[in-house]
Amino acid sequence: MTQQAALIHQPGRGGIWRRFLLTGPDRVINAAPWMDAVAQHAPVGTCRPCGGYLFPGQPYRPASGNRDWYPAVCATCHTDTAAPGPRPTRKKKRP
Repeated sequence: MTQQAALIHQPGRGGIWRRFLLTGPDRVINAAPWMDAVAQHAPVGTCRPCGGYLFPGQPYRPASGNRDWYPAVCATCHTDTAAPGPRPTRKKKRP
């Protein structure tokens, strides 16, 4: 039987886990799994400074923006962060 190696935090590494991000060059938040994590009070990533778990909050839209932001707070050091959601689609001009 093998034992799992202890997880050692490396400062500067961490962030939102891949399953909560959309694929592509922008790496923006996928709203469906994020909202599931909010409902289940489940972590969505690891804190870069301390290595603790990040817990999600409700998305919000700044007054001057057209894009939703998804906040998360570290349970250990209470550092807060936010990640952008996808950009709204542009409306095509009719010829």
